[in-house]
Amino acid sequence: MKRIHAFTLIVLMLVGSTSLITSPALAWEFELAGSFNWTYEWYNQTGHKGFFGQYNVDNGGATRAANLNFWNGGQFDTNITTSAMARWSYFNVEFEPVIKINPAIKMTGLYRLGTYGDPLASDYHTQDAAGTSRAFSEGQWTLFWVTAQTPIGVFGIGKRPWSFGNALQYDGEDAASTESITLTAPYGPLDIGIAFYPYRFAGSSSIAAFGGYDPYSISLYPYPGAAYAAAPDGVTRQYFSWADGNGSFSKDFLAFVMYSGGPFRAGILGSYGAYHIGPEAELIDPANPPAFPLVAQDSELTHGSVFMKYNNGRFFLNAEAAWLYWTDRFHADPGAQITPPNTLYIEQWRYMVELGAIAGPAKVSLLHAWTPGPDRRAGLIIGKQPAAFVWHPNYDVQLGNFDVFRPYSYLFSYNYGGGLNAYNLSGDGYLRDASVFAARADYAVASNLNVFGTFFYANRTSNGYSWGSLGPNAGVGDFGNVPDGNVSFNINRYPTSPNIPDTALGYEINAGLDWKLLEGWTAGVVVGYWQPGKWFNYACADRSVPGWEAGTAANNFGTRPGKAIDPIIGGEFSLVFDF
Repeated sequence: MKRIHAFTLIVLMLVGSTSLITSPALAWEFELAGSFNWTYEWYNQTGHKGFFGQYNVDNGGATRAANLNFWNGGQFDTNITTSAMARWSYFNVEFEPVIKINPAIKMTGLYRLGTYGDPLASDYHTQDAAGTSRAFSEGQWTLFWVTAQTPIGVFGIGKRPWSFGNALQYDGEDAASTESITLTAPYGPLDIGIAFYPYRFAGSSSIAAFGGYDPYSISLYPYPGAAYAAAPDGVTRQYFSWADGNGSFSKDFLAFVMYSGGPFRAGILGSYGAYHIGPEAELIDPANPPAFPLVAQDSELTHGSVFMKYNNGRFFLNAEAAWLYWTDRFHADPGAQITPPNTLYIEQWRYMVELGAIAGPAKVSLLHAWTPGPDRRAGLIIGKQPAAFVWHPNYDVQLGNFDVFRPYSYLFSYNYGGGLNAYNLSGDGYLRDASVFAARADYAVASNLNVFGTFFYANRTSNGYSWGSLGPNAGVGDFGNVPDGNVSFNINRYPTSPNIPDTALGYEINAGLDWKLLEGWTAGVVVGYWQPGKWFNYACADRSVPGWEAGTAANNFGTRPGKAIDPIIGGEFSLVFDF
């Protein structure tokens, strides 16, 4: 009897498998890649002569900043530590699924394990959630999009990386994303693409964790409140509704063309957008009219890039020029919130050129790049600016250039954000206002081991900064934010001060290796040395100066231009497990 049952089962299995073979294939395919990334970072000042003066000295008036000693950069929970060293270790996990619905349609995503309750490009820091039953992360989908191959081209929709050119402006490999609807059509060696947003709100996010980030720097107005001069509930808004047509883009489209042929690639991209912000969308209580009515404005922005890449296996050349033009036109301003209601302009250009040679196991790369800074005249930040971060710093972080400079600079670029609080949407530092000359040499000691060394030198391209632009939050004076271990940055902190006369940002030397220990397991090491330049002597307040928190001409606006700043050393050790 048991033999009959066994025979019957075998027959049923054979019949079932035959039917699967002969029927049409309707199942979708699933692919999964990912990585576990563990990192230890450390930074140290080689002496006690800090950016903000001698350690443990504070001659300010009730400033409570004597122990705010080491400006450690921007990768930690605070910018300043009491000791001369800052360090921590962390990990994150990334899963990259691809679901192929059929040969023409696929879905792609990125699922990240960071730290619990924090969707802001977070990492899990060592022992934050000790215990086998305590969750360290609830998981976060950071990207998900669909592409469909049609007879006329590839259709795309969803949140996905925005990469174009050499990452001088659209650095999708690290941070930049797009959610536009796109169609890319091949035509011989050309790819021709168009994209548009049917809707995009010109203001802050409706997600609470991102509510403080407004990419278009729209003015905030208290709502609600008895007199609107203050918000009793602590709420400030730009519009009553995120769906309001007056607060969203009226025009929002993009086009690009790319050429690929042998060792040569080139392309050009252009984008245009326009939006209106008007008082008609602000809810007003007639019995309590707003003390400061919303100021109407009309804004237009256009940005783009042109690039080329050449690599014949022995020589390579990468070049790119990128632009951003932005105009904010303000209407009548009875509340004098903007005095006078002058039009604000941005006319920004950046460029980079990278070239090098490959000979056997050796590779040499040279880089020159230029990014603009503010235009400050007689203590005034004028209306027409060559740098986007002056009027629209939040939008500038979407156009970061991390991948251009990270191979050459670990400390000044990645950790210190160029000394100008330049950190992209992934929290990685990039460069604003710098003219850079850099070199890198790589040598493959073995098929699984690469060693490298770099030299990096930079100057400001602009001197449009007030003395004392940088300093610790002290709780009083011109550094009035609550002392919290963070750095206050204000381009024009003291309008009566002259422009900073020195542009030197210093030099940096790095050395490191990438060692593939096993298939799917790579160890990385980088160690850097940075000697800050004289620009920081003028830009950084010095706590040893009496009354440094309230700068005047008599105390050099709280700075000590002749001081010495001890060099910074630092680095990271990383373990990456790919699958």
